[in-house]
Amino acid sequence: MGDKIAIQGYKGSFHDIALNKLYGKKPKEVVYCKTIINVFEALENDLADYALAAIGNNHYGDVNHVNDILINNRILSSKPYFIIGEVYINISHCLLAIKGTKISDIKTIYSQAPAIIQCFNFLHSRLNNVIVVEQDDTSLSAKLVSEIKNKTVAAIASKEAAKIFDLDVLAEDIQDDINDIYRFVLIGLNKPISYKKASRTSLLLSTHHKIGELAKALDLLAVNHINLSYLQSIPIANRPFEYRFHIIIDAGAEDKRVIKVMQEINRLGYQLDILGSYKKASLPKLANTHKRLKVW
Repeated sequence: MGDKIAIQGYKGSFHDIALNKLYGKKPKEVVYCKTIINVFEALENDLADYALAAIGNNHYGDVNHVNDILINNRILSSKPYFIIGEVYINISHCLLAIKGTKISDIKTIYSQAPAIIQCFNFLHSRLNNVIVVEQDDTSLSAKLVSEIKNKTVAAIASKEAAKIFDLDVLAEDIQDDINDIYRFVLIGLNKPISYKKASRTSLLLSTHHKIGELAKALDLLAVNHINLSYLQSIPIANRPFEYRFHIIIDAGAEDKRVIKVMQEINRLGYQLDILGSYKKASLPKLANTHKRLKVW
């Protein structure tokens, strides 16, 4: 058996789908966890070699608690996490129920909070009177529906979950945004840093709290022809309205341009930590539609 990977959710969850896309047929042992906190606990307690976590969505923004865990770990912990890979998947939410169920039969729907939010238009227009119950995971919601065996209950989950739990797909692609894309990162703990063939780097930058200081750092990227693909301000504890910055650049840490920028940043007296350097993942193919949001 190969690496042990901790993920939130169960077989057929979107974390599981992302993991299979990232690893392909490479042997792996999956450690299924109830919550994202449990995922990082598995990593910390040597129950897993790596953790895979959703960290951002093209429509709904950052998964803040995952970003917070990564940043706080680097600031406070002596056992740092490192981002060592990434993968994107296009999320397709489906309405699942036991065999023979009609949409008009449904009185209760189970799913994870983000999935419920992402399917607002469908739920509002087609199932406005149903009770929606939040669960920890989409796939486990499908499992629950399969165990209840009642036509009045349904789940929002993946088509893969429907196959695993022998459920009917009553409606497919019910998310508001037909191109609903999540970014996942693969995280290691105290792993040897290897930046060979890396084409993307995540950094934590702290500048002086003065006018134009951030601009100086960003100008160094522009002058050296390095694309900045992400910038997030992180509040600094006990220093109201002062910030450090999580940035992602499209270049590996061993790139000569990046080494030059890091040297210049050090000369400016800024602090720069590498959160990870890894191969940049490709975005999934976008759906052929002229409408960004669906209205049911």
